[in-house]
Amino acid sequence: MPQNLSYDSANWDNVKAFLALYRERDYQAAAESLGIDGSTLRRKIQSLEAFLGYSLFVRENNRWALAPGTEDVLKAAVDMESATRLFFGLTPGDKGGVIKVSIPFVLVNQFSDVLIAFRKIYPEFTFDISSDARFVDLEREGFDFAIRLARPISNMNSLKIKRLGTFGLGVFGSASYIDDIVDEFGKDALRDKSDLIKTGIGFSYKTHDFVFGLLDWEQLGFYGNIKIMCDDLESCARFCDKGAGLAILPKFLAHRYPNMSCVYDASDTLMAELWLISRLDMKSDWQVVLGNMLSAKSKEMEVS
Repeated sequence: MPQNLSYDSANWDNVKAFLALYRERDYQAAAESLGIDGSTLRRKIQSLEAFLGYSLFVRENNRWALAPGTEDVLKAAVDMESATRLFFGLTPGDKGGVIKVSIPFVLVNQFSDVLIAFRKIYPEFTFDISSDARFVDLEREGFDFAIRLARPISNMNSLKIKRLGTFGLGVFGSASYIDDIVDEFGKDALRDKSDLIKTGIGFSYKTHDFVFGLLDWEQLGFYGNIKIMCDDLESCARFCDKGAGLAILPKFLAHRYPNMSCVYDASDTLMAELWLISRLDMKSDWQVVLGNMLSAKSKEMEVS
């Protein structure tokens, strides 16, 4: 630490800004999570870096990542966060209850281990999980949390939203299906001769920024015929894995099927987002812990 600064001049708000940027990896999302604007967040990060005397973040794949060698700083910040909650009484004596969660079926496999791990920390809680593909109305239907593949853009009311992460998309097919097309027509024919599987959305997504509702095969350069439409991504992946044609899938989903091959990686131009929607204030200890666990899992999916 620079000699002319003392620990008395340290600012806890700047440490919170550091943790928010670490968890969100994006200035806008981190600022939203703190209820401040992006320029204020940048000033807090710069102030903290000036106090410490070194940079805390580096740019990596268009996101902000922790700078090498600063892992101890992160651990100390997390410890400060826990100690601050305890000191100010923000860790209530959680008595448990039922947490009602909406998770699309395609994401249950990714997040089930998070919910199991959470219950090991808070065994007094019970999860009531709905795996509908539709966008539930949290307030009207009594859901506490929803994980969505889209960000709400209207009718927010009093809901809290938090971006969990982003993930890339690609065009995939089973290895045997791809080999059959190539053997019969040649490699270039994959874009013209393949049968296509489409994610057909059977509900309104106009209140959300939903990339899967706008996907167009031709914009990716594929001109085959759509032979199957499914209203959820998991079903698309299963038909694709069984050789029914090509499908546009999240990479994390396609990688669950060992016989699946990538025909075209669209992640440089086509990204989707994961969002956590909550009717709770996300301030009590267990809510913060759950939100952080979901964020950490989402970051694993970004690089899967």
